[in-house]
Amino acid sequence: MSRTVELSLGLMLLAIGVLVLASRAIGDWISGLGISRELLAWWPVLLVALSLFFLVPSLIGRQDPRLRAGMVIPGAFLAGVGGTLLYTSMNDRWSEWSYLWTSIPFSIGLGLYAAGLIADLPAFKWIGSGMAIGAAVAYLAFATAFGGEAFRVIGAVGIIALGLALIAGGLAERLSRKGPG
Repeated sequence: MSRTVELSLGLMLLAIGVLVLASRAIGDWISGLGISRELLAWWPVLLVALSLFFLVPSLIGRQDPRLRAGMVIPGAFLAGVGGTLLYTSMNDRWSEWSYLWTSIPFSIGLGLYAAGLIADLPAFKWIGSGMAIGAAVAYLAFATAFGGEAFRVIGAVGIIALGLALIAGGLAERLSRKGPG
């Protein structure tokens, strides 16, 4: 690992740790400003807006495709996590993070897949699609286990549909190997 990357990661982890330690004091300071809870619920929009600084140049820029591909991954991550945090913050549904955490690997998977498309990197497309599909399956499983009755039914139907698709794919492959007699 290069010293620059090591230093950058170290500084980032240091800043995150300090923010976590100071989170109660920061929260008390913000609530002391007299800002309404309804307005404070919109804070994740900052993450979504930050994602645009990565996504817009990566999707419409004229830079090197590998540079653009490197920008789309953090952009997708920030957009996915920011959108999920916005949903939970606006609806005060923080307990749903028992299954909404899957938005993190899902958004990274989408970013990797998009990076693979932009830079013509098939491995990134495979890894990204695998991560996104795995996160979607995990979402279905955890939403079924921890969500309400609607999620239980929707999750069960989604799991059944995925099982049927896998069975159909396996049968189609087996039949294609046999071929006409």
